[in-house]
Amino acid sequence: MAWSSYAHLPNNEDEYRQILSNLEDGMSIKKVDEIIAIQKKKEKVQHHYRSNLIKIGFFKVKNNIIKLNYDSDELKRDKNYLRTILRNVLKGNKEKEIQIVSEIIVYLHSYELKPTIDELITKYPLIEYNNFIRWLRPLISLMKFADILSLKRSDKCFQYARYLQEAYFKIAKSFIEAIPLEIEEIELKKIDPSLDLVTVLDNVLNNYSAKFKIELLMIPNWATKNRSYKINQDVYTHIKIKNDLLKEEEK
Repeated sequence: MAWSSYAHLPNNEDEYRQILSNLEDGMSIKKVDEIIAIQKKKEKVQHHYRSNLIKIGFFKVKNNIIKLNYDSDELKRDKNYLRTILRNVLKGNKEKEIQIVSEIIVYLHSYELKPTIDELITKYPLIEYNNFIRWLRPLISLMKFADILSLKRSDKCFQYARYLQEAYFKIAKSFIEAIPLEIEEIELKKIDPSLDLVTVLDNVLNNYSAKFKIELLMIPNWATKNRSYKINQDVYTHIKIKNDLLKEEEK
């Protein structure tokens, strides 16, 4: 993964606003670089500044010409439109680094740099701590400008976690009680017939915060007649929810 791809993003909201509002569909990448250089107070900038904006998803490039993924005229008229732009590009971004950092921020319920980097270092110990700081400071700032934490309760993963926990407590009397996945699926279908147990679990387990609150178990055939399910390449028959999936961890 290219963690260094985010080191040259703008440093503050005003810089984003000034750069993005001056870009236009059909503009050459040479002109884009000139606009960025003006805001950076440099004579010229390397292509990394432009490619970082492309990596986030603000515009695409074909034949050295850009196509915007937002309305720059609207941004000129309405300065509050910037947050909408930032949220939209982050929401549509499928880069793994973006997903990981976003999940950690939601897990920590904080935009603070050091705790986020501390979490990343446990997963990627071969990357220098100071490099992570330098590379990801602008990305974490971007997520703060977009205020991604305020969007958590409307995202699909949160909704799946809510359904999963609601179905669980139709059967379980408390947390840490093992219940059959087969019965969990029946209760999910009562909430919404379109819900698929494996899809729901895949989404919830991919969330950095919620995955540590769930334990999947495989009870041997001689001890249970319940159906088994293949989830993340392993087979399980039962589930425990160990803590509230919908509650942010207190730090």
